[in-house]
Formats: sequence, C-alpha cells, structure tokens
Amino acid sequence: MYEISLVPDVKSELLQKQKLRNLIIFVCIIVAGACVGVILILLSITGGQALTIGAQEKEIGCRANGVNPNNKNDSCSDYGVPVMNFKNVNELLTIQDQMKNIGALNANKIKFSRIFGLLDVILPDGSANGDKVQINQLSANVSQNVLSFDAIGEAGNNIGFHALETFKKGALKTYFDYGKYMRSDGEGGYVEIPSFCISEYTEKGYTYAKYFKGNPGCEAPMVEKTEEASDEQGEQTESTSESSEGSTTETTEESTETKTEEVKKEVIIIRRTYDSSEDREEYKNGNDRKAKDKKDDKEDKNEDGAEEDKKWGYYFESECLKYKEDTGEFNEEATLEACPLLVENGLNIGSSSYGRGAEDQMVLSFSASITLDPRVFKNSSSHMQIIGPSRQNVTDSYVQIRDMFTPKAKEILNDGGDK
Repeated sequence: MYEISLVPDVKSELLQKQKLRNLIIFVCIIVAGACVGVILILLSITGGQALTIGAQEKEIGCRANGVNPNNKNDSCSDYGVPVMNFKNVNELLTIQDQMKNIGALNANKIKFSRIFGLLDVILPDGSANGDKVQINQLSANVSQNVLSFDAIGEAGNNIGFHALETFKKGALKTYFDYGKYMRSDGEGGYVEIPSFCISEYTEKGYTYAKYFKGNPGCEAPMVEKTEEASDEQGEQTESTSESSEGSTTETTEESTETKTEEVKKEVIIIRRTYDSSEDREEYKNGNDRKAKDKKDDKEDKNEDGAEEDKKWGYYFESECLKYKEDTGEFNEEATLEACPLLVENGLNIGSSSYGRGAEDQMVLSFSASITLDPRVFKNSSSHMQIIGPSRQNVTDSYVQIRDMFTPKAKEILNDGGDK
C-alpha cells in the first residue's frame, strides 16, 4: 500500500520547529521553577539569620548594659545582671589584668585554719590555775571576723564564774604578730625569704624557723641579681672585644659559670623572737651563731690574708612587736595596742548558767562572741602567730586541736542546776 504525503516541505519544517519550541519552553519552566525554589530557600535562610542575629543582638545588649538595641522598651529580665553593671569590668574581662590581680587576690585570701590556733591560745586549758573552757558549738562569720560559740567552763577553785573571768582577761590580753623572714643579699641589703621555704617551731619559749636554703624558688631574688650581673659582664665582654679577643672569651666563660651556679642546699635556723631590740639587731647583722652563714677560712680572707667584713644575716621582720626606746626591752603594752587579737569592744558574753554536771562537778555554761582584728585571717599577714598573756603562742606552722571541744551543755548540766 502506498501513502502519498500531500504536506509541503515547508509545513513539515514548521511542525518540527513547533515541537522544538514547546520542548524549550518546558525546560525553561522547569529551570524557572527550580530557581524560584532556590530563591525561596535562600530567603528562608536569610530570614532565619536575621532573626538569629536580632536575638543575639538583644542578648548581647541585655547582657552588656541591660538595654535591647532593637527595642529599648523590650524587657531584658531573662538575661540576669548586665556585665557592664559590674565594677572594674575592664580589669575582670582581660587575662592580663586578671594576672595582675592574682597577687591582690592571694593577699586577700582567708586562712580559716587560724581559728583553731587562736582558740588554742585564748581558751584556758587547766594547766595554769585549773580553769578550763571547752566549746560545744562554734560558728564563724569570716566576712565580719566574728566567732560565736557556746562553751563549758570548769573552775579549778570551784568558784562559779572564775573560768569565765580567766577566759575574758586572757582574751583581752592576747595579741598577734606577723611579718616576714629576711636574708642578706650580700650587698648590704635584705630580701624576703618565700613563705614556702620556711617551717616554724617553738623551743624553750623561743620561736625558730627552718629555712630550706637551696630548694627550688627559695633563692629567686639572688638568681635575678646574678642574671643582672651576668648581663653587665656581657657588656664588659663587648667592650673588651675591641682590644683583645682572648679576654673576651674568658669573660664570657665566667658569665656562663655565674648563670649555672647552683646554691648549696642546707637548713638554716632563724630565731624569730628576741628579748630586746639589740638582740634583734645582732641577729640581723649575723652576729648570732645560729644566724651566721658559716664560711671557710679561705673565703673569709682576701688576697692579702686579711679577714673581710662579711656578715650574712637572717632575721624576722615583725609588723607588731615593739621595743622600748630607752632600754630596748620588749614592750608588751605597745605591742598589744598595735596588734590586739580582739577589736575594741570585741568581746561579748551572752547568757550563762552554773550548776552541777553529770559527775557532780560544778560546771559553767555560757555563750560568747568575739570580733577579731581583720588582719588575723588575711593570707597577706604571713607567718601569723597568736600570743597569749602567758607567752603561749601558736604559729601557722603549728596548729593544735586539743581537747577544746565537748558535748552540748544541756547534755552535761542537770535540770535542777543553779541559774
């Protein structure tokens, strides 16, 4: 069967062009739809970012100064205290300033453990006249330097309130002492010995310290001066190099040896308490045998064989102990006035009752509060020593927790005791 196409060639080409046009239009519609979808996605992302940025700007503004930058009438109560409301915020927000404040923070740090040392001194233990006071409840407010406690007192002479009077008089006459241990720098001056290089102890009424010379960090000031001396030697080396290379090499070697020189490890005994100002000065100048750094005879003589006047002194620089100007003797009254344990009107006695205890002994129950000098608990008051009227003392290195605690008074006193 034969088919005869009656469509001209022009018509056939037109049909083909129409099909191609429809295909292109279809593809363009698909591409346009895809573009619209991408645009919608990008707009949603942009809108989400705008919302997030706005919320973060609000949070930043609220946390910074308590004001929403986008709407000043909007509340910022959900974000806490604004940072800009803190004092000295610039110092708090930089690491460098924080490093600068470490020393001040360490100096203001509280040493709570000193409570037991001062209680050990002010509470009668029965060794002197038989009076004994024990605590059954203790509370401390370190921010206000107040100690409050309930106590039990037993009088050695069975006179009711004698133990309480002993406690009151002893507390009012108790003072403290603090300061720093010093050593000679070999150039006529003195430098402080770090606290961690010192361990204190008491022997025959005197307080001594063991200085662990040569331990890491204990000779830091001396090391710094040694390095400075080495730098000066280096400058001398440069000036000498213009005239002689050989002398330059020798000086450099000496400089290197100075830097690598190690301090000999030894324990030096330093006395802290002195009978008079003259005794202190002798000890400071190295005339005391326990404070003098022993040197070999060869080191104490110069080239001519004559002994050099070298004095390596170690002593304690007290911030509280006073001496009489005329005789140089220790002045306890002036010391008590300078560093009293209790502030003025710092002793308050509350309720008290007196009766027989469970073992038929006379027992006094009372409550008291004492307000202490703020320096007592500060870490900057290094080498703290609490000293009672009988010269009993306790240092930071020696804290005794004796039998100063007892059960509550109501468990000891009989119900029918005298009030």
